[in-house]
Order: sequence, then structure tokens, then C-alpha cells
Amino acid sequence: MDIDLVLEINRLWEPVYPHMARYLLGRCGGRTGRLLDLGPFAGGIAVEALRQRDGLEAVVYDESPGVPGWAGDLARTAGVAARLEAQVGPLEPLALADRSFDAVVVRGAFFFLTPGLLAEVARVLAEGGFGWVGGGYGPDTPDEVIRPIADVSRELNARLGKRWVSADEARTLVREAGLADRARVVERGGLWIEVRG
Repeated sequence: MDIDLVLEINRLWEPVYPHMARYLLGRCGGRTGRLLDLGPFAGGIAVEALRQRDGLEAVVYDESPGVPGWAGDLARTAGVAARLEAQVGPLEPLALADRSFDAVVVRGAFFFLTPGLLAEVARVLAEGGFGWVGGGYGPDTPDEVIRPIADVSRELNARLGKRWVSADEARTLVREAGLADRARVVERGGLWIEVRG
């Protein structure tokens, strides 16, 4: 994956992250705990979640050092760097402990999601936690935030080789990951797999 193009997309989406973070934190209830923001499109949601919730800690994790590095810079600018850890490691298996996160988010997941990675998300999710895996702007991002970036985002994603996944294909991923009793596919604000801890 072209890391320069990935980072261009990540920067373009900066106005969206506050809305996605608010939605994710709302789904987690009052839990503070730990958040994992995973994959090449990680960082923005984690930094915004740290800004919105005192006491929260976050890990940004990807195979490429460019993404955690960008997230670290973003966190320093936002004044939340002390609560953000940037990690580089394999996606399958994740070099992370079982049940170690209260929330896991994987944005832009359908570029690289496999049943194995989805199972790994469930493995690191703490009991009662919430996993949000998929693509789209999320259900709470207003149109006035989406509209100015939508065309550019679509073009950059196409250049990156975006893979289009149907809801049925997402349900197949859930079944193949062995998560039929813990996950559901939601078509609101994009296409998302919600995983329960």
C-alpha cells in the first residue's frame, strides 16, 4: 500500500475524526480504559477520542511505521501524546495481549480485512468492549463535513485500489472468522462490522 497516499487520505479526513470518535465513545458507554486504532488508516480517531475523553489511553498500530509516526505527530499537536502509544507490528497475528482493549476501531478495513484479522480484533477486545470495523464516514458525521472531501476521498481511494465489499461479503467474513454470535453487519454511515467483547 502506498504510504504517501494513505497519509494524504488520513490528513484529508481530519474534519471527520471528531464525529467518528464521538460515535465510537458513545457505543462504549462511560468506559475509559484503552482504545486500539488499527491499520493503515489509524490515528485520527484515536487522537480525537483522547481529546474527547479524559482518562482514555490509546494505541495506534500498523505494519508501516509511517502511520503510527503520523498519529504521534497529530497527538503532540493535540496535546494528548502522553496517552497515545504508537506501535508497529504484524496484523496477523496482532502482537497484542488477549482482551487488552475496551474498544477497537479499524477504519478503511475492507482494503485489507481477512477473517483472520477480524478474529484477532475479537481476541484483543475486552469483555463488554466494542469493536467497530469497516468503512465509511460513520453514522453521525454531518453532510456538511462529508461534502467538501467526498470527491477527493473517492478519487484517492480508487488510486489506492479500494476493494468494494457488499454486506453479504461482510457477513461471510464474520462467519469465516467464527464470530456469528459476537458480530453483526451494519449499513449505516458506510459498511461496518460491530463486534462485542
